[in-house]
Amino acid sequence: MVGGHRWALGTQRFWSVVMLKVFGVKTVLHGNKPKVGLMMSNHQSYIDIWIIPKYAITVFVAKAEVKKMPLVGWGASAVNTVYVDRSDKDSRRATKNEIAERIRNGRSVIIFPEGTTGDGNGLLPLKPGMFFTAAEEGFPIIPTAIFYEDPDLAWVGDDNMAGHFFRNFSKWSTTAHVTFGEPITGTDGEELMIRVRDWKLAQLEKFRNNYRTQH
Repeated sequence: MVGGHRWALGTQRFWSVVMLKVFGVKTVLHGNKPKVGLMMSNHQSYIDIWIIPKYAITVFVAKAEVKKMPLVGWGASAVNTVYVDRSDKDSRRATKNEIAERIRNGRSVIIFPEGTTGDGNGLLPLKPGMFFTAAEEGFPIIPTAIFYEDPDLAWVGDDNMAGHFFRNFSKWSTTAHVTFGEPITGTDGEELMIRVRDWKLAQLEKFRNNYRTQH
């Protein structure tokens, strides 16, 4: 078990380092590496999935469509992503069960509760489902915040993925800041969602005030 854990960690870190080099993204960790739990991060770019495995062995949860995306789908699978079909009740139930099993076995699971990418200046409305699951199952939530100094790294709206990819691939480098909070637990899903949202908003504001690149 220990050997398998180390192998998985090494594989994730390898692909994380490779893909971050491809995009010229340097990372800065603020604070400590995360404890095991249900990691809930803000979401700005497909690059997010390669930042977090640099610091923790994780399983990602993503919508099924991600698997079909050029390069991104391959990269997501390389870091042990669990795909969920949101329109299929059985798929959603199976995903919740798999998340529970992974956490019980000491493996962190990361989700992006906004459900899609934002511009990094704040947060989109959070989807409440997994907050209530965490409350029911007693899972510790690890709030996570990612911030890119270059706002162009955010992939939002109707931006064409290929165009976005090549614009950023051609840049020399940029820096991403990441921080992990202490575990948050509770029995009220709504309260958990508010606490996580407030923590992330505070972290993003701090990063934005100190590190945002002006164009």
